Amino acid sequence: MKSLASAAHGRSIEDRQLVEYARQLLQARKKFAALSPKGLFRDSAWDMMLELFISGEEGGILYVKQMMIASGESPAAAMRRIDRLDDAEFIRRTPDALDQRRVIVRLTERGRSAMLAMLKHVYDPPPAATPIAFNPRR
Repeated sequence: MKSLASAAHGRSIEDRQLVEYARQLLQARKKFAALSPKGLFRDSAWDMMLELFISGEEGGILYVKQMMIASGESPAAAMRRIDRLDDAEFIRRTPDALDQRRVIVRLTERGRSAMLAMLKHVYDPPPAATPIAFNPRR
């Protein structure tokens, strides 16, 4: 298994920048949620997907229990969300070979591709506009 340092080292600058964008987006979502009434601006699926993307790109492992905590929802609601993400084939759950009580959660290639596309779209600057000549009327 790759260490976190070697996993990050093998990534392009653009990939590392997308991970940083995902981290900033997740932090902004958490900060905004903390400033508003509970549950008003919260979609735990996004938070889970962002956590999984960051962890996966850095070579980390997340477990179902960590995902439940990250969701900010009740355990039952978090598990329903995890089930739906799994049914949609955005995530995959596998038993931990070292401890059968734990279940590892990872993005599938479909989930990773969706996250990359979303992050690139959100953070890709629009093409530079052609400057318009200023001709004041006299």
